[in-house]
Amino acid sequence: MLTIIFPTRPGTHDVVLETPAGELARCTVHVPDTQAAEAPLVLVLHYGGEPSGFYGRPLLEMLATGPWRELGAVLIAPVAAGGDWSLPRNTELALDLLQAAQDHYATAPTKRVVLGYSMGAMGVWHLLSRAPNLFAAAVPLAGPPPPMLPPLVLRTPVHAINSRADRLFPAQETAAVIATLAAGGAPAQVTLLDGIDHHAFGTFAPSLAQLLPWLNSCWSAAEPRA
Repeated sequence: MLTIIFPTRPGTHDVVLETPAGELARCTVHVPDTQAAEAPLVLVLHYGGEPSGFYGRPLLEMLATGPWRELGAVLIAPVAAGGDWSLPRNTELALDLLQAAQDHYATAPTKRVVLGYSMGAMGVWHLLSRAPNLFAAAVPLAGPPPPMLPPLVLRTPVHAINSRADRLFPAQETAAVIATLAAGGAPAQVTLLDGIDHHAFGTFAPSLAQLLPWLNSCWSAAEPRA
């Protein structure tokens, strides 16, 4: 069980916690100014590199103060040791934090969202394979899905966003996998942008704002989740 004191005041807070293994970990938590009953809960997975400090905070702040502000969501951005979300310790940290935040803030089980950028986008697909029934929606940004996905992954609505100008992770790779999933009946789609460099995550904000109707439709159709 995680040992964490969640912030209660509205705003964005950096938090140090202790894992069940007795290790210290870091996360950033955003508490909305007004938290409605049955508020959404968004898990934010940061990009790659060697994480230092509260590495997921910039991506979380971009969402909280910009495109997804009107959701009134609680957002939580853990820091992955070594930057790889597929490592068991990082997977467990993300999932345990999600559950602990839901319990503390009484967020809606049918409104859980996972969003990740670059390496975090790969982490999104990893968590969908690990916990296929956990999220109501998934948004991988600027990162490719694996070429082969377990069938259970197809249950979660996914909207990927990639730039055709991305030289690190070509958008065509993501588009091809999404097309295959959609052809098989999966609730998967992709938006391809032009002229955005891989490292300019802030320029994805307008496209993320356009996902708000899609998110609401995902929540309306979501089955009760534990």
